Amino acid sequence: MKIYGYLFAVNVQDGESGFVAYTPGVGGVYEEGPTEEEAINNAYEAACAILETRLERNDPITEDNPYLKVLTAPPRKSYIDTITGVRDGYIATPRCLAPA
Repeated sequence: MKIYGYLFAVNVQDGESGFVAYTPGVGGVYEEGPTEEEAINNAYEAACAILETRLERNDPITEDNPYLKVLTAPPRKSYIDTITGVRDGYIATPRCLAPA
């Protein structure tokens, strides 16, 4: 199966000294930040790093779950345009065709 990218959720909640964001569909991502936006950005970057590393090691996540969608076809630009920022994370694999 060829993977073109992933869509994943980034959840955020109040923490002891700011905010905590996590990506339940990716696993292993719990990032903090003094602001909600910074916590979300930190979690987004960590999730992307995990997904990229898994792809490089030929150990990709291949099944959808409620918080992560595996893109097995190049996404349409109209689909990507529905993403509302890093809270709805998107990462394209290096093999992904750039949307027109």
